[in-house]
Amino acid sequence: MVLAAVVLELEGEALPEASGLRGFFYRLVREVAPEVHDLGENPFSLGFGGGERGYWARIALLREELYAKLSPRLFALEGQSVRLGRPFRVKAVVQEGHPWAGLTTYPRLFRAPEGPDLPLRFFSPTFFRRKGVHYPLPEPRLVLESLLRRLEGLADLPAPEEVREALLEGTTVRWFEGKTVRAEAEVEAVGFVGRVVYHLPKATEEELSWLWALGRFAFYAGVGAKTALGYGRVKLFSHQAGRD
Repeated sequence: MVLAAVVLELEGEALPEASGLRGFFYRLVREVAPEVHDLGENPFSLGFGGGERGYWARIALLREELYAKLSPRLFALEGQSVRLGRPFRVKAVVQEGHPWAGLTTYPRLFRAPEGPDLPLRFFSPTFFRRKGVHYPLPEPRLVLESLLRRLEGLADLPAPEEVREALLEGTTVRWFEGKTVRAEAEVEAVGFVGRVVYHLPKATEEELSWLWALGRFAFYAGVGAKTALGYGRVKLFSHQAGRD
């Protein structure tokens, strides 16, 4: 039940293009795991970033069998040239030691929760499909429902009904700092970036365990719509310390 975020550290002249990264990934998938598109919930998310110190592309894999098939191909890219909309050389391929790399399991997502406040930072535009339009605000129910649906679908781990109700009906916003920005790839949408501290009052230990599991899952799965284009890239941050 492994989840992994593999980062390609790149040499190039500009950021990867969202559609280029997605096309590159889909070509790999067609070669080694064509069944992916029949699995229901998207078992991956993509992202990219960087600047003066170099660029990177990120492939997060949410099913162990997909990781087993794709990771040998990904790690073999070190030293190779790839095209992610633009040409790049892959300097390194890592799953640890980079802020957006990681490896965990679904059971580990549920390890000791850290209290009733869940702090999430939204790094790339995040939006949701709502009544046929893109909606750009990180309302608690929209965020948690997006994550819960994917976690349940991919891990075959349904939340108890009373936990689901507590999360979706009882979670509020304790603290908020952010703005809306225009999405820049393929979609006509505005998304949210910034920091939100979600709060679940009077929660049981089981409810807090699920709340924090969803927050940790967000690092790998992303939140909201179009995570295959790099939207909805999220991670926990230290609210008390005031830093990431």
